[in-house]
Amino acid sequence: MNTGLKTIDNLIERFGISVGEGHDAFQQVLDLYGGDSRATTMKLPFCFYQIITNLPVSRRLSLHQFYLPHRKARLASFLIDENGQIIEQVYYQRDSKYVKACKKLQSLVQRHYLKDWATAA
Repeated sequence: MNTGLKTIDNLIERFGISVGEGHDAFQQVLDLYGGDSRATTMKLPFCFYQIITNLPVSRRLSLHQFYLPHRKARLASFLIDENGQIIEQVYYQRDSKYVKACKKLQSLVQRHYLKDWATAA
């Protein structure tokens, strides 16, 4: 993967892209259901919080968050529905290089979730 930033490329190469629940130094994946009370304590962007709280309890979303361990900072967060579609995204780094890298990371995440969803069906 060539995101344009060697540090992010190295993190992707080292940790990969996870689609199941879990966490490591680069990413965290958490399954949430509509109205999940954990959303209030997670320091989520308001748009994520609104979507989670307004969703029916029967619906599941995956919260996929990426971090920059060397800077101790958040990189990007994605909210993904049951069909593997990204329904909301937030990029935390404002530098144009990081925004471009996040867009490439988003397309990579989308491919992984769609591939996982297709094999599960």
